[in-house]
Amino acid sequence: MKRKISIFNSGILLTFFYLFLFVVYHLQTPILDLITAVPFFILAYFLIFNIGKPDVLHWVEENNGLKNHNKLILPLLLLGLLFGYLLIYGKNPLDSSGGLLFFLFLFPTLYYTAFPRNEVGRIDYLVLLIMAIPLTLVEPNGDTTLPVGGNGFGSLYKISWVLLLAYTYSYIRKLDDIGFYPTFKLSFFGIAILSWLSFVAFVFVIAFSLGFVNPSPFNEIIKDGFSKSLLEIMRIWIGTALFEELFFRGLLQNMLSKQINHSKAWKTYWRYGLIIVLVLSVLAGYALAIEFIWFPVAITFAIFLMAYYLEEKSYQALGTYTALAIISMVFGLAHFHKDSILFVGLAAVAGWAYGYTYLKTKNVFYAALVHALVNFSQFLFLLKQIK
Repeated sequence: MKRKISIFNSGILLTFFYLFLFVVYHLQTPILDLITAVPFFILAYFLIFNIGKPDVLHWVEENNGLKNHNKLILPLLLLGLLFGYLLIYGKNPLDSSGGLLFFLFLFPTLYYTAFPRNEVGRIDYLVLLIMAIPLTLVEPNGDTTLPVGGNGFGSLYKISWVLLLAYTYSYIRKLDDIGFYPTFKLSFFGIAILSWLSFVAFVFVIAFSLGFVNPSPFNEIIKDGFSKSLLEIMRIWIGTALFEELFFRGLLQNMLSKQINHSKAWKTYWRYGLIIVLVLSVLAGYALAIEFIWFPVAITFAIFLMAYYLEEKSYQALGTYTALAIISMVFGLAHFHKDSILFVGLAAVAGWAYGYTYLKTKNVFYAALVHALVNFSQFLFLLKQIK
């Protein structure tokens, strides 16, 4: 019994710490909306801080939590949470495209139960895309932000499908090294800070050359106060960055690295990866700002040449840096919607920083910390000028 409780201790502490931040951040929110959101917030964040822990996974397995139909308990719980939140506000969760949520939440668990796999293959990316793309496009009938009308700690809908991703690939697909759990190591923190500072230094060089350094960067920080700035970093870390890092680093980069390593043909992946993302970079540059088409091209070559050098030196398992280069560029190109080719290139470099942190720590939370710090650091630059 003591072991059962102890494996959740750190998660419980983090949940109530974030509950405190959540309340402080929403002091101006109507009290009824805040009270309504609190129980949903507690359960959602408790799962965020505990679901990926290896000890929790072993405890669930020991207690037959993954036997037969028991595998569907968590997807159904997440679906119930989401529907319950919507029903409280008088919304029918099945209206519009909401009926698809039953399929989207249950499909991955049912698929991997019926067709268990050992090696990573194309079908894993297909299942991931079948999960992630519709879930990002399908909108429930109603506001699922916590609290309703808030913008601080994400939406219950987004939290639900991120938990679903973590559960599916850790518990059902059995990728045991995703690293979706908080852990406290000074060396990991040092790696994260170094990655963040390296990226900021790189952007500063580019910003100084092109003239978008903010001449008065700390005015807003001084105006808002240090405590609010710290609160903002904590909010971005768990409320926003964690979700993207699970998808791009914990899953895509992780699986691609395993696949390349298994094939023993990293140069083939490197070559075709370079060709594909180079073509996409040129097309993105042509569409957004042809006069800066050189920027994503230069970033692409720099990232892939760095990966080639590191692969040759065998600093990590075969394929690690090739996967890092490919996913970094995919991450950058995914920011095409920002309408800035410079932003796309900088996002690719940021993707390298996040991915490097992930492969050194094997922990999504530290990659998300770098992501949060990078997002917060935007006050140092006049980013509106590069759009």
